Amino acid sequence: MIAEDPETGKVLHQEKKEYFEIGLDIEGRMRYGAWQIKELADLTLPPLQKRDERFLFTLPKETEEALVDVKVYYCINGSKCDVVRSISKKVSYGED
Repeated sequence: MIAEDPETGKVLHQEKKEYFEIGLDIEGRMRYGAWQIKELADLTLPPLQKRDERFLFTLPKETEEALVDVKVYYCINGSKCDVVRSISKKVSYGED
């Protein structure tokens, strides 16, 4: 998730969340034993379900609007990633 000033292109906030396949780290090495994987699988999101994520952040006081870009990537391994979903919104606000 990136928030930037639409006029200057200056990045105001940037945040990232990463999720890994159960039992493997990003380099494909085992992270957990079989019994731990079973326990984690019982607590994971079932197939065809979705989960909403929230990124809370504060912009500088003088900011009147920001362009917020969110991209979701699916990575087969550390080097091959595809964009699954991309959303951009312009957020405007001011003091009353």
